[in-house]
Amino acid sequence: MSIKSRKQWLFVVVLVFVVLLTGCTRGGGNSADEPKPEPEPQVAVTEQEDEQPKSGEEQQAPEEEQTIDMQGKPVRVISWGYAGGEKGTEAGEQRIALEQELEKKYNTKFQFEQIPWGDIQDKITASIVAGEPIADVFLLERYRAFPAMVQKDFLQPIDGILDINNEKWPAEMRMTGSFDGKVYGFSTAVGGGGGIYYNKAILKKEGLPDPQELHEKGEWNWDTFLDIAKKSTKDTNGDGKIDQYGLALTSVNFVPAFIASNDGDVTKVVDGKLAFTGDDENAMEALRFYSDLSNVHKVVKPNQTDNWEDYINAFNEGIVAMRYGEGWEGGGIQTNLGNDYGFIFIPKGPKATAYHNAMQPTLWFVPKGANPDAVRIYAEYLLSYMPKEGELDAWTESLFADQKSLDNYMEMGKIMKPKDWEGIPNFGQEIRKVWDNIGAGKETPETGMKSVRPVLEGLLDAAQ
Repeated sequence: MSIKSRKQWLFVVVLVFVVLLTGCTRGGGNSADEPKPEPEPQVAVTEQEDEQPKSGEEQQAPEEEQTIDMQGKPVRVISWGYAGGEKGTEAGEQRIALEQELEKKYNTKFQFEQIPWGDIQDKITASIVAGEPIADVFLLERYRAFPAMVQKDFLQPIDGILDINNEKWPAEMRMTGSFDGKVYGFSTAVGGGGGIYYNKAILKKEGLPDPQELHEKGEWNWDTFLDIAKKSTKDTNGDGKIDQYGLALTSVNFVPAFIASNDGDVTKVVDGKLAFTGDDENAMEALRFYSDLSNVHKVVKPNQTDNWEDYINAFNEGIVAMRYGEGWEGGGIQTNLGNDYGFIFIPKGPKATAYHNAMQPTLWFVPKGANPDAVRIYAEYLLSYMPKEGELDAWTESLFADQKSLDNYMEMGKIMKPKDWEGIPNFGQEIRKVWDNIGAGKETPETGMKSVRPVLEGLLDAAQ
């Protein structure tokens, strides 16, 4: 993968990070004071993230082999950040040159329009309903497109527009961009994902194994994770109070990640609709584990500020051994801990045979009524920046203290399960209330999920 495409990927990751900092959390049921977990990777994005469908439909010939004459019609692109080349950098100038080359080749003009993150879905939707889509391709998080925009027939599948089996596309894209057997979203590179950050200094001081070594021996699972958390939770100064903890967390990202790590999910697609599965056997086992961490083993640092940043700050202060985090957070951790930290997969749950995590990818989508030839041209534009295998930009490399952590991060983009339930109004708020109560010991997983199930099913029914 080439540095050019990675820089595009980075560009959008940074944009999404800015969105996170500004508290833009609409459309997915997130409460105003909760972070949006990584797009992640995540994200995330302009040309990135993953996935793959079950569709067996025949694909068209590779985009670059097609003969297209746009007869002056534009290629219209909408995103919340500028998606074209900008003057002043080598990469920007190269993109501008490519735009000019393709404009001449296809008798067209690129039109890059920026719309604020929170307004894109509404404006695109309104234009589709009016029968005059304002873009040929637009950028959006998966959970905001699926299931609502598919179920309302607002999106065109790309299966018949692009050759998604072309080896230039990442194989994971065909899963990340699919819903109910058809591919709607596309991207050109696999982004990273979320995992467990751990403080190497604490583990070394306590004589505990490095999670990376456990991973390499095939022993990184809930049991070894819990063992480290328990043995690193202690009173270090003899005053009778716990001042070092094994874990800091917030339910917003930790719970979906650990449900996924046990090969479970909060929802699944049944007959084209999301059905609730957040209380099935695998999910309940994850919720019991989550509850026990705080209420039985008492390895979780209490939140002192009722703010989601509390767990981040505690880890950065060096008083917590492990926490969940997205790849882009590595820079802030490095500022505080130097290179004494690692980044590893979410440990495997008892029901899992492989590593899994939850994700919120950002993809390019095609609105109903868009010009298929414009989509093909834009796909060619993106594919011209496909990274060369193994290449990374300096910024991404700087996020991690060692090569193995960086390698883990890149692999994580391939094992994510989508959180499409984030797009159901109020669903996230309602289920997180119960998760928080479970973590605080106010409800058991059984009573909490039994009480909220009718509410969640009602929200799913109302939205689909």
